[in-house]
Amino acid sequence: MKKRFGIILLMIGLLSGCLGGTAKTPYIRQYILEYPPPQGAGRHAIEEMIRVERFSADRMFMGHEMLYRTGAFQRDSYPSNRWRVAPGDMVTEFLRRDLREAGLFRAVLSEREADEVRFSMTGGIEEFIENREPQNRKAILTATITLLDLSKMETAALVVFQKTYRFEAAISGEGAAGLAEAMSQAMAGLSRQVIADTASALR
Repeated sequence: MKKRFGIILLMIGLLSGCLGGTAKTPYIRQYILEYPPPQGAGRHAIEEMIRVERFSADRMFMGHEMLYRTGAFQRDSYPSNRWRVAPGDMVTEFLRRDLREAGLFRAVLSEREADEVRFSMTGGIEEFIENREPQNRKAILTATITLLDLSKMETAALVVFQKTYRFEAAISGEGAAGLAEAMSQAMAGLSRQVIADTASALR
């Protein structure tokens, strides 16, 4: 009786192991933005340093989900695809890189660097999503950017400019890869405009 009971337990253990071994962790593809940085101007518009602070994001876009809008009040995400970096951090990092490459400032710093700077750029992501309309898929990127001059003592003079930017790019590729490609184009457009506005304000 004991021998038979032991055999039954052994069979149950082997069966459980086999069943558990067949379960596979779903493969998640991860995407980032990808586009070339702008060409440097060759001469600093101002011999000062700027810190690009970490951008915030509306609660809907704080995670890594690749979201799309299917209709009024309806939002969904690609089930097996994610952004490698959350949208707020990704926009921050690319804008910091592009400002550095553009050569507007003597140095472009991150929020982790403690050096004193005169200028500070902050921002918030309001849209980072695919919009699905019949025959018209597009990536939408909306961000509010604020440039501050920390040398000013009065609050009214502190803000050099504050603007809300909205860029769209048609999606030609399939699925999440198409969204990543189009969002890269939208980010490139945002970056070019922010750099142009910053240069204009400084001059």
